[in-house]
Amino acid sequence: MTHIRPGLFFAATLLASTSALSETALDQSHQKDLGLTIYQNGLGFVRDQRAVKLDKGVQDIAFEDISAQLIPDSLLISGNNFAIKERRFAFDLLTPSVLVEKSLGKTVTFRKTNPVTGKDELIQAKILSNQGSLIIERDGKIEVGQPGNLVLDQLPAGLRAKPSMMAEIEVLKKGDLDLALGYLTSGLNWHASYSVEVAPDGKSLSMKSWANLTNTSGVDYQNATLNLAAGSINRQAAPRVQMMQAKGAVQSMAMMDSVPETMAMAPQSLGGIHLYQLPNKVNLAQKETKQVALSKPVTFKSERVLVKRFGPVYGALNHQSETPVHPDIELSFENTTGQPLPNGLARLYRKDNQGNLQFIGEDNLNQTPKNAVAKLHPGQSFDVTLKRTQTDFDVDGKDRFNAAYEIVIKNAKANAETVRIEETFPGEWKLEKSSHKLSESQGQRAIWEIDVPANGETKLTYRINVQTR
Repeated sequence: MTHIRPGLFFAATLLASTSALSETALDQSHQKDLGLTIYQNGLGFVRDQRAVKLDKGVQDIAFEDISAQLIPDSLLISGNNFAIKERRFAFDLLTPSVLVEKSLGKTVTFRKTNPVTGKDELIQAKILSNQGSLIIERDGKIEVGQPGNLVLDQLPAGLRAKPSMMAEIEVLKKGDLDLALGYLTSGLNWHASYSVEVAPDGKSLSMKSWANLTNTSGVDYQNATLNLAAGSINRQAAPRVQMMQAKGAVQSMAMMDSVPETMAMAPQSLGGIHLYQLPNKVNLAQKETKQVALSKPVTFKSERVLVKRFGPVYGALNHQSETPVHPDIELSFENTTGQPLPNGLARLYRKDNQGNLQFIGEDNLNQTPKNAVAKLHPGQSFDVTLKRTQTDFDVDGKDRFNAAYEIVIKNAKANAETVRIEETFPGEWKLEKSSHKLSESQGQRAIWEIDVPANGETKLTYRINVQTR
């Protein structure tokens, strides 16, 4: 891509200022109210009310300071005392590269400063191509590269300095108008995150929840009422149309590390989603991530158990590993907050013997309705191991087999542990023999909860009959 020198943009700006259109521009200074609803899939709904005084009759208005990633066919305009005749979207923005594209095939002027005399020289050349590098024709020769600053006699029609939505309206009565603009936009997102402190005995945990807001839509939102939508909404693939896209990927964002001053109110159910509304208005700048409290800190009663899942096995194991495996730590709790918990990343912490908080792992918290049970798996138990061995296997008729297993569980800790072992079988199954009683059976799964003494071991053996069809 050709890099246009600063002189080009300065010249274009001067031309833009002298090429006023016969329209009324409504920028952020006309903003009367602003509301945002941000979804968890990169989508936002903007409600933007602007006030202006207009004469009676047909005239053009231009909404400026709108999202650069506005979805054009989602636009809504409402209000009293006017009628909409036409709506138009400005896709071509005033940039150096666009000015070159608009000059393709034309003979234009380049200004170059002579390094010896210090005087400007004007060069006439025809722009042939701008694919990767500028290709020009000058004095019957083809050259690659830009010979100087591009100078245009006038600004190409249709270019604007920033994304705008124009409407031709008929004002029915002279006076003050309130125009409510609503649209969907990409580039707005939020996700929940949780800070969880686990008690040393694992029997309780304290949770703080946060909403992390991100704006890459191409415009600042000032003094906005903010709603956060938790849950999944259905979206259909839209026809391929030209969109106003923000150019360039975001390389970094500012993270708010301080304790937030606002906290979302209890959510309201709306169809299949839940809406959280912040009590105070917020500012959300372009290329910014901001963190606000989603709910008050809460303490849950929790259960801690070690879990290891095996299977399914379809045949005889010719090779069996001699390396023991470690069970996962599972913390479960009932959501007693009276409101849903959105899905989000949960980071878990625990105090060491000196009372210092230490990070012990993280897991994704699935969206959890009120009174439902949530489970977190921060990591594996270092001091507990399991070694599973298939001790027998034989075919018992068509599509049926018998298998026997031994699982040795060792606990090197100074306190006893409970290990939940889950086996999955490839069909209908019947437990022929087991050293320990099943705690639960769920479809194709058999579940044992095995107590393992401190600095000791426990051996689980069982034999199973499986019908695969």
